Amino acid sequence: MSRRLTPLLFAAVLVISAVGAGFVGVVAADEDPRFETDVAEPVLQPGATQELTIELTNDAADRDDRAEPALDVNATVGDVDGVEVLSSTRELGRMGDGATRAVTVQIDVAANVPGGEHRLPVTVKYRDEDDDDEVVTTTVYATVRVQERARFQLEGVESAAPVGGSGTVSVTVRNVGGESANNAVLAFESGNSDLTFGQSPSARRFIGALGPNETRTVEVDATLVDSAETREYAVDATVEYENEDGASATSRPLSFGVLPVPEQSFGVDDLESTLRVGEEGAVTGTVTNTGEQTVTNAVVLFETTNPNVSPLEPEVAVGTLEPGESANFAFDIEVSDAAEAGPRQFTLRVQYRDREGTRRTGDTIDAPVAIAESRDEFAVSAVNGSFEAGSGGTLTLDVTNNREEPVRDVSAKLFLDAPLSSGDDEGFIDEIPPGETRQVTFDLSVAGSAITGKTYPASVDFRYETSDGDSLISDTYNVPIEATASSGSGLPLGAIGVAAVVVVLGVVAAVYVRRNR
Repeated sequence: MSRRLTPLLFAAVLVISAVGAGFVGVVAADEDPRFETDVAEPVLQPGATQELTIELTNDAADRDDRAEPALDVNATVGDVDGVEVLSSTRELGRMGDGATRAVTVQIDVAANVPGGEHRLPVTVKYRDEDDDDEVVTTTVYATVRVQERARFQLEGVESAAPVGGSGTVSVTVRNVGGESANNAVLAFESGNSDLTFGQSPSARRFIGALGPNETRTVEVDATLVDSAETREYAVDATVEYENEDGASATSRPLSFGVLPVPEQSFGVDDLESTLRVGEEGAVTGTVTNTGEQTVTNAVVLFETTNPNVSPLEPEVAVGTLEPGESANFAFDIEVSDAAEAGPRQFTLRVQYRDREGTRRTGDTIDAPVAIAESRDEFAVSAVNGSFEAGSGGTLTLDVTNNREEPVRDVSAKLFLDAPLSSGDDEGFIDEIPPGETRQVTFDLSVAGSAITGKTYPASVDFRYETSDGDSLISDTYNVPIEATASSGSGLPLGAIGVAAVVVVLGVVAAVYVRRNR
């Protein structure tokens, strides 16, 4: 063979070997399960709950390879900002190479979701055919899209419409979308007949052009009937506009509440109480007109459901109150012996006439007060509490007025049992101011049979009048009286007298004998 042919043959062999090796490389290989997503209708509608279908396919990365089967496949679609998935995990079963399953879920799309693409995470779990005890988890993403458009939200609502009258409602709206709204109109629709716009349940106000992130404030006159409550009344607002392509569009409803200006309001300050169990006391305070109207013939009402608390007069007139003006009030209240001491809450209301002369009653005002523990009307103590057995004297008592008010025409009555007695068991005091002490006296005798050193009780009570003219009888108070021994020395007085008589008789007898000798 020619030497020139040898290299050519060798090169041919190399080429044939390389081509053969290439044909061997195209033999298909098996890959682990691999998942891809596709969304046939990816456009989302903001501000609505809708159905989304995601197609999930088990497909190898190389088109010439095969994906191994995945067993017991399930898929869970996750949330992203502005898109909430309402459905749970979906079971898809076995998925071989190229198998596709539809994963359909309900989603709630926020009204203010930004325009553009959003990627929803899809968590896929399956078991490997080669090791069915192993559970494999992987995450893929499904792409959805929100079209840029004009979108709206309410920035603020202010109401000056009073109950039984008309006033302005101001609404501020912002375009939070990515496109401008042209020739925009804000339409209002009341959800309650108590609230109208003039005489109509609806109203329309022109906004004009509203670019992205721009705001407009519009005003509408609202009227509330006399029977309207001080609560929010629902109103639906929609924006009717033209988009940048000139097509007409309407926003989703923008709901808000109109809170009527209260018909009138009052405040209570400086609330004080002298209430005490078993006594008559007072609740005092200051009422202030915190509304915007002058009220006339105003009366403060005291209300309670406690059967042990009884106002002597349940209403106090405070007259005319200008806005911001205050007036003092005081309720005289009787608290029975059955009441319990401690904090209590009563209710105050203000009844008045408005500028039209209509009689109205304001909202309730909480009145927390305290009821003090019961106490004795008087404190009684003896100035001189010791008397000699078989003797007597004047018993003087200190009487202190524990009440918060003066008492007058105080009649005292003394009650005694043997060995104590009295020839004058009544006393009288004209008046005792609150917290002060006066004295009353009685005649007191201690029988000779009293045991010296022993203490005996003397009881006293009082009938008196309060500053309101009520006549009351107090509790009974016990005063200790001690029987003491006679203050004389040597034999008792009787024994001394007998001894003296004996001595005299002895002297007389001696004289007689001497003279007759």
